[in-house]
Amino acid sequence: MRYFEYFTKEETEQIHDATMRIMEEVGLDIKYEPAREVLKKGGCKVDGVRVYFPRKVVEEQIKNAPSEFTLYARNSDKNILIGGDSVAFMPCYGAPFINNLDEGRRESTLKDYQNFAKLAYSIPYIDITGGMMAEPNDVPIEKRNALMIYSSMKYSDKPFMGAGTGQQGAKETIKMASMVFGSKEEMAKKPPFISILCSLTPLSYDDKMCGGIMEYAKAGMPQLISSLSIAGATSPVTMEGTLVVQNAEVLAGITLAQVVRPGTPVVFAGSSSSAAMRYGTLSIGAPEMAVNTAATAQMARFYRLPSRGGGALSDAKIVDAQAGFEAMQSQLMATLTGINFVLHSAGILEGYIVASYEKFIIDSEICGMCKRIKRGESITADKLAVDVIKQVGAGGEYLTNIHTFNHFKKEIYTPILEEKDNFASWLKKGGLSIEKRANAKWKELLEKYQEPELPKDAEKLLTSYVDSI
Repeated sequence: MRYFEYFTKEETEQIHDATMRIMEEVGLDIKYEPAREVLKKGGCKVDGVRVYFPRKVVEEQIKNAPSEFTLYARNSDKNILIGGDSVAFMPCYGAPFINNLDEGRRESTLKDYQNFAKLAYSIPYIDITGGMMAEPNDVPIEKRNALMIYSSMKYSDKPFMGAGTGQQGAKETIKMASMVFGSKEEMAKKPPFISILCSLTPLSYDDKMCGGIMEYAKAGMPQLISSLSIAGATSPVTMEGTLVVQNAEVLAGITLAQVVRPGTPVVFAGSSSSAAMRYGTLSIGAPEMAVNTAATAQMARFYRLPSRGGGALSDAKIVDAQAGFEAMQSQLMATLTGINFVLHSAGILEGYIVASYEKFIIDSEICGMCKRIKRGESITADKLAVDVIKQVGAGGEYLTNIHTFNHFKKEIYTPILEEKDNFASWLKKGGLSIEKRANAKWKELLEKYQEPELPKDAEKLLTSYVDSI
């Protein structure tokens, strides 16, 4: 399908030129000495913690990164291409709280994380199991990453996300994944997971994120290099200025990864939005978030890199109309602009801090609808159906025509949740609102869930490792 583009070719070049000026003349604070040393050897100028990135160095390093790569699932039928014309949906990430109709809002637990892993596995429109879909607040911090990685591999055979918490989390993720997927060398050839490392906006990286970038890069593991700049707070209030800050941060992280190991798979990841100026808070349900998603997709294509953006994002506190229209706004924009990796595709409320069971299901429906839209159409004689139209003629019907029977399953999207029946039938079935149907659906999916079997030797290694922490 053709993509919606926000800027002209000349405007994207202007944004790139402005970004190069900022990276060369202002630089970024890199607060991790090993990263500064590597960048200096790669041709950057270092003054204290400030690193200046010459245009030539940045542009050369970007070219080392692949324009697309594959994530290899335990079930090979679920391998996912990242880049090109593909789109991968991954659910919520980073939520310390949970919301559902039965209990309301509360702190999230390991059980919630495991439930979301099972739901992501069960829903065909979710391509990647998840990272920190719900933070397991009921287990010690030192065990959280290991338990989440173990749960991701145990309860789903799709690709998953590794720790985004720094060097130690990266090492642990690589070690645990190798128990299932083979040696580091084998995983570098067929990576089973991807991780997210983020800048410290404006224009800096802390030691944890630099350490994580470098550790994953050494192992050849794919990573989302991400920036969340807030227009009017941590970046200029204009979306163009915010895009320049985001660009500089993402390209600096990508440069670091490529200097460490040329050819490291990376995703150009933008998640910037605007501040709600009346309150001074981040707003992810704002139209500016959708604008940044479109711009991120376009700039990634400019650099010939895979892109990350968008998601079913909302500032709403409960699953209501606001949650619905804000989620579809961002998810559809990601689809129409050619984003390759959509993080936060299902479940997010309250600006990233709450994961909702009901919204997880509703957003999964949105994912299915967006995949149907993205699929596009092919003009063939059979699809134009001229002979069928002649056969039925004026005043006829197509419901019982053989052409309909031959094509309807592929041509028409079948909802997992939407209510399409007439009013009387809907009332007879209880007259349930969509959030109540979603409540019943997530419970049904968990009840019917069947665990994909881990190899016995891998299961033994993983449980032994987790128990030893």
